[in-house]
Amino acid sequence: MRPLAATAALAFGPVAAAAATVGLGVTWIAGATVALRYALALPLIEPLLASLAALGATIAYRFMIADKGKRLLRQSFALYLAPAVIEKMLSSNKPPVLGGEVRNVTVYFSDIADFSAIAEKLPPAELVTAMNEYLSAMTDMIEAHGGFVDKYFGDAIVAVFGAPLDDPHHATNAVRAALRCAASLGMLDRVNAAFGGAVRQRIGLNSGEALVGNIGSQRRFNYTVMGDVVNLASRLEGSNKLYGTTVIAAEATVALTGAVFVWRELDAIRVKGRRQAVRIFEPLGVAGEVAPEFLSRAQAYGTGLTRYRARDFAAAAEQFARVADEDPPSALFLERARQLAQQPPGPDWEPVSAQEEK
Repeated sequence: MRPLAATAALAFGPVAAAAATVGLGVTWIAGATVALRYALALPLIEPLLASLAALGATIAYRFMIADKGKRLLRQSFALYLAPAVIEKMLSSNKPPVLGGEVRNVTVYFSDIADFSAIAEKLPPAELVTAMNEYLSAMTDMIEAHGGFVDKYFGDAIVAVFGAPLDDPHHATNAVRAALRCAASLGMLDRVNAAFGGAVRQRIGLNSGEALVGNIGSQRRFNYTVMGDVVNLASRLEGSNKLYGTTVIAAEATVALTGAVFVWRELDAIRVKGRRQAVRIFEPLGVAGEVAPEFLSRAQAYGTGLTRYRARDFAAAAEQFARVADEDPPSALFLERARQLAQQPPGPDWEPVSAQEEK
């Protein structure tokens, strides 16, 4: 029994090893009882005590020597790498090396609206305190939905869903995280107080193939994500400023979420550096949980967008005007529709908005 207890302590964690040793003890007692019926006396107490001693000694050995390096690695990188990345390094028993792989992921890109103006009014120490609280809260919610925070720069957060660990529902989890982050921002009382009022954020989501892995130099590198999917997510985050929205997702993300959420199409845009137009959408909420007034606005907006694309600008303006006072995207398209109604475009006009700014 003693070798088996030691082996269990080396192979499993302390709790599992203890459970395995108890199981071995029960098995040994049962075997000794059966043997006694056939006039064969087996030692009972000594093997049990020896197994417990072997278990304790092996666990102590692992704690003090064998697992010391793994604990040090976890402690050293816990503030810089996602837990999943650290565990992947440990399980491979190989040091991280340069290189990447193409993965299908959803990229989450966010920042704080009007952050530059806010930052100018705050003392540095107060700004750092507020930002740390904001970034901590957002990171907790992103990681709670399976996301990996790639980096922070300034007030911006770049996160990835679907790497380093596979997640077949990466798009759905990214949208859930975005909705949760947007909803919870108003509850960060100290952040809102420090910034002088209710803080708004902008979030862009995009899904597709991206290069993920250890990128950098031979001496220093980061586990990060690269590719056009990241660039478009960044552009969509910025598009919120134009439409007055909080979350915008590309059509690729919407297609992967099925019927989990209620969406409304906002527009078709062409961003700088891309020839193909991209249809963009706003998540109104989880299906079955969206308030009737938001559904009504979305219906009026959708009808107006259909008329707008059909070049029926007067009818489109009527639809947008119904909800323009309480719906920023409708107000934007109301102005566009009225201008085009007064000055009709040529035959080569297409209902695509060019967005040159990043």
